[in-house]
Formats: sequence, structure tokens, C-alpha cells
Amino acid sequence: MPRPPKIDEPTKTYNLLISVAVYDKLARHAERLHAKSITQVSVGDLIREGIDIYLEALEDEDYDGGNNVGATPSDGLE
Repeated sequence: MPRPPKIDEPTKTYNLLISVAVYDKLARHAERLHAKSITQVSVGDLIREGIDIYLEALEDEDYDGGNNVGATPSDGLE
């Protein structure tokens, strides 16, 4: 029996090059989350969720792209 689709819309495959250290961190988190969940959680799931969160931030009108990281109210960037 084939695996049910995780994404119920048209998809595109993209190869991603990341360091082994980053992949291993994601794999540990995926394993931990999978143990707490009734559904499978994979590294791909975590990457897709991270992308969704980032896209939501980009679409937020208040998001400045991180340009004001470390800014203080005295910098006039309120």
C-alpha cells in the first residue's frame, strides 16, 4: 500500500544541501517529536514547517527582514 500524501496540493521536488551537523540536529528533533506524536515527523516535515513560518514572516507587513536585530528603542526604530 502506498504512503498517503503529506501535502494535499501540487508539489515540486527540490534538493537541499545542508551540513551534516544541521541535518543531525533536525533528525534528533524529528525523532523526539515523532515519539510524542501519533503521526510520523520527519526532517522534511521540520524543514517544510520552517519554510512556512519564514514565508508567513516575509508576508507580514511589520517584518523588516531582520534589519533591526539588536536595535534598541533609543535607536529610533520603534
